Amino acid sequence: MTREEFERAYAKIVPAFDYRENNGVGIYTIPAFSAYPQIDHGFSARTGGVSTGCFSSLNLSFTRPEQRENVTENYRIFCEAANIPLDSMVLDHYEHGTTVLLVDRLDRGKGYSKPELPFCDGLVTDDPEVTLITGHADCMAFYFYDPKKQAIGLCHAGWRGALDRIGSEVIRMMRYGCKSEPADIVCGIGPSICPKCFEVGDDVADDFEAAFPQCDLRGVNAKGKATVDLWRVAAAQFMESGVKPENIHPMGVCTFEDTRLYSHRRDKGRTGGMAAYLRILKNS
Repeated sequence: MTREEFERAYAKIVPAFDYRENNGVGIYTIPAFSAYPQIDHGFSARTGGVSTGCFSSLNLSFTRPEQRENVTENYRIFCEAANIPLDSMVLDHYEHGTTVLLVDRLDRGKGYSKPELPFCDGLVTDDPEVTLITGHADCMAFYFYDPKKQAIGLCHAGWRGALDRIGSEVIRMMRYGCKSEPADIVCGIGPSICPKCFEVGDDVADDFEAAFPQCDLRGVNAKGKATVDLWRVAAAQFMESGVKPENIHPMGVCTFEDTRLYSHRRDKGRTGGMAAYLRILKNS
């Protein structure tokens, strides 16, 4: 795909999100995903939990220096608000890489009430007994749904993972483990740092331009520093893998700008973590 072809296709992609609160817990959703009654999905805001200080209040990250019982309670609160069976969760164990694991009901509880999975930034399943969970605090959440095979994927896409095409790796795993065809897959992008807020060094911007020459992804902010459009990077790797442009749905919400969300950059590392979730509904 040439740059002109990509930009024409990308121009037709319209960001959209919905936001709701249940007992003080905020949840962001993608309208295009909500249109499928066979799945449930969302992305947590930082509100409604028991954490205090810089972690206030729904910190869902076990890697932050906070009491584990607070995070455990936050997950209980979050799952009740989102109507997620608490014992169905499988949590990623991210390392900003591209490892994607195929999981099923035997993995339920891992990363929450059971020992963690091996290092992985992505999860794939076709098991309705499982809720996929990934952690975020500026990094992108990629959602994947194949309505024909009833298969799903979810991943944590930091800039390193995005550069190395973790989105393509999730699609590859869905093909391998669930027999999905890329043209059938619907993709979403959760709240994350936006193009104008993602300031990087020139070396990082150079790496992205070399890896994704079809994208007009580089910018310059008011300080004269380079920026990178990670949402374009996401769409580029989805399209490369065979996803139709009309099946790509970014929320367009910036974690750095939206104070209902944690942001590692905005808060200079003193912050909590959010969770993306995706599951196949039983009897769908």
